[in-house]
Amino acid sequence: IGGGSAGLVAAYIAAAVRAKVTLVEKDRMGGDCLNTGCVPSKALIKSARVLSLIRKAKQFGFKSASVEFDFAEVMERVQRVIRAIEPHDSAERYTRLGVECIRGEAKITSPWTVEVNAKVLTTKSIVIAAGAEPFIPPIPGIERMECLTSDTVWQLRTLPRRLVVLGGGPIGCELAQAFARFGSSVTQVEMLDRLLPREDPEFSEMVARRFREEG
Repeated sequence: IGGGSAGLVAAYIAAAVRAKVTLVEKDRMGGDCLNTGCVPSKALIKSARVLSLIRKAKQFGFKSASVEFDFAEVMERVQRVIRAIEPHDSAERYTRLGVECIRGEAKITSPWTVEVNAKVLTTKSIVIAAGAEPFIPPIPGIERMECLTSDTVWQLRTLPRRLVVLGGGPIGCELAQAFARFGSSVTQVEMLDRLLPREDPEFSEMVARRFREEG
């Protein structure tokens, strides 16, 4: 259940050892990783990093360097990267590998049965790889605005002049640094006492220090 990175790997391995596999995905194959997570974020980070390096040209022994960019084209490149990888996570590819791919919402009806699209599947083993979705905090007034999430930020084609990033975890840090490097005035908010609270304190401080240096 779930056609994201975990579900795809589980289906691939199971099919490779000749299990009879059905993969159920209710939205897009590839899940967060392909469509709204790892792939788009790393594509955006790469463009932001190139821009940052060009601005630091003197540190690398160059007298000067400059670049003009169109943010809309940067975001279109992100979509091109997704489309290039998409076939590897597609239902067509997994069907060729021997996996039955079903588009629909799965409901576990017993320890041995799963219902999807009014069809009942029987099995001894069920892998739940249903993923998650962004959490919008219950801040008074937030319902009156169209706030961005890590799912919807990829729809932007105009660079925000100012951006507030709520959350100091890996996703928040990636987006905060990338948008700052493109020229947004970014404020990052974390309710705990440091960025990346699951990491070692010295690493959190190193990241925070770099972020402040970059504005």
